[in-house]
Amino acid sequence: MKPSVQFFLQFFFALSLPFLASGQASIRLNQPAREQNNVNTGKQFIAGRTCTGCKVRINNDTVHVYSTNTFAVRYDLPTGRSTFTITAEDPNGETYTKNITYYYNPSPAPAATSIFRIDFAEVSPSGNVQLSAGDTLRVKMKGYPGAAATWFDHVPLLEMPAAQTGGVPGYYSGYYVIQPADSLLNGKLRFTLRNQAGETAVLNSTYRYTVMRNDIPLTGRTLDKMTYLTASPHGDRLGPDKIGYLDKDVLLQVSGKQGDYYKVRLSSKTTAFIPEPLLDTEIPQEHPSISIATDAKIWGDEKSDYVSVALSDKLPYLSSQSVSPGKIIVDIHGAYSEQGLNTLLQNTREITSVAWQQPTHDVLRMIISLKHMPWGYQVYYEGNRITVKVKRVPERLSLRGLTIGLDPGHGGGNPGASGLTGASEKQLTLILSMQLKAALEREGATVIATRTTDRFVANEERLSFFRQINPDILLSIHLNSSANPVDAHGTATYYKHTFCEPLNAAIHRRLVETGLRDFGNNNGFNFILNNPTEFPDALVETLFLSNPGDEEKVLDPAFQQKMVEKIVLGIKDYLQRAAQ
Repeated sequence: MKPSVQFFLQFFFALSLPFLASGQASIRLNQPAREQNNVNTGKQFIAGRTCTGCKVRINNDTVHVYSTNTFAVRYDLPTGRSTFTITAEDPNGETYTKNITYYYNPSPAPAATSIFRIDFAEVSPSGNVQLSAGDTLRVKMKGYPGAAATWFDHVPLLEMPAAQTGGVPGYYSGYYVIQPADSLLNGKLRFTLRNQAGETAVLNSTYRYTVMRNDIPLTGRTLDKMTYLTASPHGDRLGPDKIGYLDKDVLLQVSGKQGDYYKVRLSSKTTAFIPEPLLDTEIPQEHPSISIATDAKIWGDEKSDYVSVALSDKLPYLSSQSVSPGKIIVDIHGAYSEQGLNTLLQNTREITSVAWQQPTHDVLRMIISLKHMPWGYQVYYEGNRITVKVKRVPERLSLRGLTIGLDPGHGGGNPGASGLTGASEKQLTLILSMQLKAALEREGATVIATRTTDRFVANEERLSFFRQINPDILLSIHLNSSANPVDAHGTATYYKHTFCEPLNAAIHRRLVETGLRDFGNNNGFNFILNNPTEFPDALVETLFLSNPGDEEKVLDPAFQQKMVEKIVLGIKDYLQRAAQ
């Protein structure tokens, strides 16, 4: 590393980290946050920070204190009250004591409803929903056992066998397929229980339901190239699982709505969801027709290989890949071919063959076979001609001459995770990324980063930035975090697309060589920078900042450098495999 870069990193590192406590005995707890704690799970943690050189005891048991002055301990509580006395003793023999108490009351086990009533009803799909004929509603209801349960127009619900409900009677379930004559009129669903004495208990659903009754199906067009489809309107902290991005002006048929997401019919057997703001429905409405695919072309120019086919409109598409053998599979929904499409290759270097299939009557599939494992591809429209642009494996499979996209996670007002010392993820991702940038540039790579200072960059901006510059490889650097500061630790990589697995696996194997616990090379991850198909990408969760042992390592400049070196070696391993 150049002396100026090393000096900058050490200076930034010193300014960024919180002041390390020293001298007088002290304790600062991160977990728990209060002295009195009501909890319903027995596994609890005491974690925090003490002064430099201090010893820590909890109820007279000595606790390991890391060189960063942090500690973390797990306890399995008995039912009732548990009191802990935490004592810190400084080198002069002075002590500081803090007391905390847990009141552990386990959640009661499910039991049969003892009075005549309906406790709850869970309807799927949930939320304020618009439906179409043929859609299915499902319900699970809990109420007084042994009664007659109904919903809709006296449609019965069956009481589930106790063997399927953990031995608890009184659970009822059923489903209903929406009929063309149903309206619902933005109403709530009504659930009824009736006992043998003729008493009736009634419960209305939380959300409202409507049946779409358009004579002409509602259609819309995607607004820009950042439009994406999801598998569901619901998701985790990263949002609903994205199944693909679409080009601008792609025609979609709306078949319903759940919350802020339209449900769209891609083809007869495939549906998806799209956020309402990403679809323009203020367009002329007409019955969408199946498109006949014609005039297929397969060719290569100086930089890329291409496959394209003409359609009558811009139709939705989904894609997938395989690594061994290298293939790209694109399904065009709403299209079919009346006759065999062209398979003649013209000046292609990466594409070895193209096969056309019709898995269903309204889905046209192109299977693009490659010389190597996929290195990235882009699907887009030129007029009504859909084109797949296939990225070639670089001619020189070394870092020299490659363009690496580098994303230091978080930044500015988005600090990310924090450790027991108070160190923040945004600081450490920038430090590690700047060291990695310098190391890659020494190898001859061109490195383009989303940020080189502590500033906020929205995730959508990061995605758009990298899709525009189209690097050869993209790395996003993060630190992991967990509410469990004791057991959750180690290094991990995350990817979404199959063709990105080899890059992630190569980097992960090398990072495990640092001695960090193997937390896995994890697939199917929904992070925004794992979603593009234009280039191989890796989300590198270097270690757990929430774990005091991992935090101790990442605050050590020598260990930082070791991780950077291993990431570089991992990329080299990946390039070597790609040459095979």
